[in-house]
Amino acid sequence: MEFLKVLQERVSTRAFLEQPVPEAAVKELLQAALYAPVGMHRYETLHLSVITNKEILERVRQCAVKASGDKAADPLHGAPLLIVVSSSLEGDIGALNVSCLVENMLLAATDLGLGNLYVRGVISDVAKDEALMRDMKIPAGFTPVASVAAGYAASPAAPREVPANDVTKIDFVN
Repeated sequence: MEFLKVLQERVSTRAFLEQPVPEAAVKELLQAALYAPVGMHRYETLHLSVITNKEILERVRQCAVKASGDKAADPLHGAPLLIVVSSSLEGDIGALNVSCLVENMLLAATDLGLGNLYVRGVISDVAKDEALMRDMKIPAGFTPVASVAAGYAASPAAPREVPANDVTKIDFVN
């Protein structure tokens, strides 16, 4: 797929099929993450947890239920795959590095024909659950920052014809 077409087709999926993501596709998502730019080449400050275990995914969902009080809360929207990116760095640089990995995976998922979603809010709730962190194999000293939910979309989304952002001002300084 051409790069600009990938950008146009990348949309947030909010309804996934239960169908698992093939192992080869998961490997491609992870490879895309590893090609992301990382400040000062500090790759050792990042960790990825690849979660397909339905019980763990339900526990993540329950974190959102607990935090929101909404029994129907499902920030994963039924996605069968969640890739959580954690950082050992505090502050902006850790979050920025994580965001680069996440963006690469979102674009790769689109290129592979997978629905995808940037998941952030519930991840901060996951960080408060030590047992869940351990079960997600997040190493000591690392904090989960953001994640990618992926799978097959329940219904295909139409590509965007124009960017949804029509308010960001652009100035050219020549």
